[in-house]
Parts: sequence; structure tokens; C-alpha cells
Amino acid sequence: MSARANRPVTHDGKVETTYQRVTNLIRNEIIAGAILPGGRLTMTALAERFGCSVQPVREALQQLEGEGLVEMIPNAGARVWALDRNLLVHAHEIGEALETFLTRQFAEEASLSAIRRLEALQAEHDAATAAMDWARIDAANHAFHRFINTHGGNLEAAGLISRYYGLSESLMNSQGRDSAFADRVRTEHHALLEAFRARDPDAAARINTAHVRGTLAVIMDAFEALPKPERPIHRPAEVATKA
Repeated sequence: MSARANRPVTHDGKVETTYQRVTNLIRNEIIAGAILPGGRLTMTALAERFGCSVQPVREALQQLEGEGLVEMIPNAGARVWALDRNLLVHAHEIGEALETFLTRQFAEEASLSAIRRLEALQAEHDAATAAMDWARIDAANHAFHRFINTHGGNLEAAGLISRYYGLSESLMNSQGRDSAFADRVRTEHHALLEAFRARDPDAAARINTAHVRGTLAVIMDAFEALPKPERPIHRPAEVATKA
């Protein structure tokens, strides 16, 4: 078996790139508290540690800056921020609004063949849930929602929604998820499929809103369970509002 076959796959079923691997490793360490808020991350040290060039490390830090976990420092790597509760809530408020709009659009416009394709994607999610294989569950969940979110061609909105998928999953994985969570997600996916088959955008929007909010509740529980730094590291905007 080739080394490529043994490498992890992404949410889209593709082999994980070095950039994605490094992003996930750094993100998980920040969430676990292995890299403390205020800590400095240098690209050369990270590249040596992960056995890669500086370029994927730079791309990883840029992704994590977009997620609000680090601040890029010119010619010096990055500094770690404390994970921010408001960031999580606000990101999911934006995601909920965008995803509900795109879900409604799918219910109104999707062809029968598109719905059949979505059913096939959900069949993989069902199989992953039955096996309680979280890597497969997460990949299938992402594929299901990405198909809905990109169907209308609004890749900008889909990209904004996907921006925080890794952060959300890392948070939930840090505390673990149970079969009840997986079953809830599966049930809500099938409810969405029923709404799509019925061409009922209002029902689809309601189901999606409940779906997103249910997941956010689990994410916030995971966030509250994380160890908190003794001295929070505030972002510049936060400092300005406190002055």
C-alpha cells in the first residue's frame, strides 16, 4: 500500500495536504492549551517540527488567523490569541443566516437529480453514523452541507460557512461527542431531505436553523469545558472598547 493511501482524507474525500495537516495540528494544540495564549509561533521552528517547508506553515497560520486563533506578525510568525466566546457565537450567527438562505434556495431550485445526489451523500453519512466513525461522520456531514451550499453557485457564501468548520469540529472533538449527537444530526439531515422532496423552503429553513443552533450548543459546551488562561490575551479591538 502506498504512503498516499495511508494519509488522512479531507472533508471532500481528497488526500489531506501538508497545509491542511499542519493547520489541524496547530489548531488542535491551541484548543487543547498545549500552546498558550500570547505564545509565539515561528515558521521555521514549526516547519522543522512538522517536517515540511515554511510555505505550508505560512498558509496554516493565515488560515488560523482567519479563524481568530492567531495574529500574524510580519517577519516573525504569529502570536496565539485566547479562544474567544464572542467569535464563536458571531461566526455561527453569520453561518446560520447564510446557510439558511442557501438551504431555502436549494429547496426552491434543486432538480430531482440534485436531490438524488444529496440522498447518496446522506447514505454515506448514515453508514458512518452506524459505525460511529467520527472521521467519516465529519467528512460526510461536510459533503452533505457543502453540496447544498454550493448548488446555487454562491461560492463566496459557501466559503464563509466552511471557514469555521475546522475550528468547530476541533472544539467538539476536544471534549468528545456521543451517539445521541450523531443520531440527532442524521435525523435532521433526513428531515431536510423530506423538505427538499416536498419543495418546502419554509420547512427547510426551519429545520436548518434548528440544526445549526443545536450544533452551536454543543460547541459552546465544549468551549466552556476548556481550561481558561489566568490572564486573557485581549485583541486590539477589545482593548479599545475597555479604555
